[in-house]
Amino acid sequence: MKAFIGVALLAAVSIANATTNGENVIYVGSGAAESGPIATTSNKSPFTIGYLNLSNTRDFVWGLDVSGEGTKLDSTWGQTNVAKQANSFNFLFGKNIGKTENSRYDASLIAGFRHKTSSCPSSYLGYQCYANSEPKTTYAFNYGVAVTWSYKSVMLGVRATGESKQALVGIRF
Repeated sequence: MKAFIGVALLAAVSIANATTNGENVIYVGSGAAESGPIATTSNKSPFTIGYLNLSNTRDFVWGLDVSGEGTKLDSTWGQTNVAKQANSFNFLFGKNIGKTENSRYDASLIAGFRHKTSSCPSSYLGYQCYANSEPKTTYAFNYGVAVTWSYKSVMLGVRATGESKQALVGIRF
């Protein structure tokens, strides 16, 4: 994932001289997970894929992102509380906090939900759950902040939630 972020950053820098100052940003991120007991913590690196709308005429910023962050305890497929990476689905709401001719700074609050557990009675026929029923899934509140800096068509930022801290890189169009 770090190599992907590096390639994305090089691509973003190479188009930084573009004169477009669009209102849409597609971004990716990666970083470090919050630590916890080894037995109940996923060992996968957190990641994010998201969208931001940065208006040139208003100070309001909004967006959506999907992340692999945090830990979900999985008791399906005959397992007993196996720690896996959880998925989170988030909304971003924020405000422009500074603007120049070619750059801008934005801050956003993050609110959403993430998987917490998946469980079901064991199946003896090889299904995920007994009689191939859907697993019972519980969710937890996900929260955090994001701060971004955009210069022409490049966006760099940081994203911190209760489950991870990530560096962001994006392309503005």
